[in-house]
Amino acid sequence: MTGFTELHRHLDVSVRLSTLLELAQERGLVPLSDSLPEFRQKFILNEPMRDLATVLANFSLFPQVLDRPEVLERAAFEACEDAYQEGTRTLEFRYSPGFVTSHSKLPWIDTLDAFEAGLLRAKGLYPDLSVGLICIGSRDLGIDSIAESVDFFLKHQTRFIGMDLAGDEAEYPNRLYGEIMKPVVQAGASITIHAGEASGPDSVWAAIEYLGATRIGHGIRSIEDSQLLTVLRDRQIFLENCPISNRVTSAWLDYATHPFKTFLDFGIPVSLNTDDPGIFGNTLNDEIGIAREVMGVSDANIRKSFHLARKHSFLKGLTVDEYGN
Repeated sequence: MTGFTELHRHLDVSVRLSTLLELAQERGLVPLSDSLPEFRQKFILNEPMRDLATVLANFSLFPQVLDRPEVLERAAFEACEDAYQEGTRTLEFRYSPGFVTSHSKLPWIDTLDAFEAGLLRAKGLYPDLSVGLICIGSRDLGIDSIAESVDFFLKHQTRFIGMDLAGDEAEYPNRLYGEIMKPVVQAGASITIHAGEASGPDSVWAAIEYLGATRIGHGIRSIEDSQLLTVLRDRQIFLENCPISNRVTSAWLDYATHPFKTFLDFGIPVSLNTDDPGIFGNTLNDEIGIAREVMGVSDANIRKSFHLARKHSFLKGLTVDEYGN
């Protein structure tokens, strides 16, 4: 199975592991004696952590190594290449300018220029790859950073395909950001919002009603509200599910009961995604394997989910055939 579409993959947490080790050792952040297998064992999170906030605290290495434009360009190119080798042909990356520059203090425009250069280099080598960038406002960095993210997105809207809010939704609920996101909605931008991961259905409702979301990052807690499920189905609001991530963050521990299959069977558009492969060590094929072997999703329905993902992509000009290839 190839020709995948992935809509939820954080570029700033998709650094190739060997590159991450190299960069960390160059900066004295990891012992030079550490081999790649040793680093993988220490760094990759593949067992449930206490909660989402605990997982997010482990992200600190990424902004420490993503400190120069040439590093950002390389990371973006390699992330595209890794996804392409997994079989992905339509790829939406998202990144937080505030998070990426939290250590380096690079100008935000430098991050966009560098990441964009990496994507363009990848497209030159892999011409059948469609790829774009979503701008994230990081809730954890405060309301001023969200406002700056909104302004940055609007100033460079032609270079982004959409806008997102991410971070700990339990601590920073979506309903707080309706006013600050209003200019994005008024600009007619494509909006996806992290919701229904660390918090319940109310977070998803707020993303839809206050923030103008047409897609939801994760959204698994929607399963707790039958009225919300009906709205998601009737409005065809897309859910970007990330089962491996959900287990590691303890948002949903049991793959066998993960709601991905229920959403799909109910008629809600939904797909599989890796979220943060740079720290979870996962691939889209891993997600597919879990859906097939543990959740009992048929290959036909997995192909259907990728077809739906391509249909709901923020990338413009995509053709959508029967299988989304």
